[in-house]
Amino acid sequence: MENLKSVNEMINQTKKIEENNFNNLEHLTSMEILLTSNDYARSKDPNISRTFYRLQEKAEDINTLTKELLSSLEDKTNNHESIH
Repeated sequence: MENLKSVNEMINQTKKIEENNFNNLEHLTSMEILLTSNDYARSKDPNISRTFYRLQEKAEDINTLTKELLSSLEDKTNNHESIH
């Protein structure tokens, strides 16, 4: 992307996604506590737990990809600034 204004706006939007990702991970942590019984941390419902852990993995993947995107965008602005 050549337009620095567009890149900066993408950075702002990606930071909002990153903030939302953090909130989602907090909610998932709370849900995980509710899913496990006090009996040796075993799941209360294996079917729900399976789906939950798949959701948790996907949320972590999204978090990683968001960080990668933000890093790439910030590199682009840093490279642009060093040229000028």
